[in-house]
Amino acid sequence: MPFNTHNKDNIEVRPRFKLVTKKSPDAVLKKIMEESPKEHDVNLKVKGNHVFLTIPEEEQHYWSPAMEVVVEKHRDNEEHSYIRCLIGPKQTVWMMVMFFYIAVGVIVFFGGMYGLVKWNMGKETNLLWIIPAGIIIDGFIFLGTKWGQRRGRDQMYHLVSFLYHAIDDNEMVRL
Repeated sequence: MPFNTHNKDNIEVRPRFKLVTKKSPDAVLKKIMEESPKEHDVNLKVKGNHVFLTIPEEEQHYWSPAMEVVVEKHRDNEEHSYIRCLIGPKQTVWMMVMFFYIAVGVIVFFGGMYGLVKWNMGKETNLLWIIPAGIIIDGFIFLGTKWGQRRGRDQMYHLVSFLYHAIDDNEMVRL
């Protein structure tokens, strides 16, 4: 299920969604902080208008999600709140995945370029095989991230459910 209603494909690795509520940003932050001690399955950190929701350490696994919630004033009505949510793996896991994507991309680009130059000069080279190999490796990295996302799906839904119940606004709209 894609979280962003504008993105109908199912290839999101870090799902995001947006909410609009009639409560003020301060009221939304206060409600989230009030509900946090009641829920023992969610850890909460607040930095300004950013709220970071995570699963407790003892329940975490490598692919456990973390959720960043940004609460801002709505551009049309100062008394309403615009809430942006981003769910993904922990920052260290996300940086590792991005490192692998970029490393494979750089190796494929420069190795493929060198192989194409040698091939264009009429010399025999096996370096052209690096291009399909890199595409296959990137495919495996992507499939690994989707597998990890599936492992953390129940925890992700728990974080989203906590947010919805903490805000507790029947007139909240998801964009």
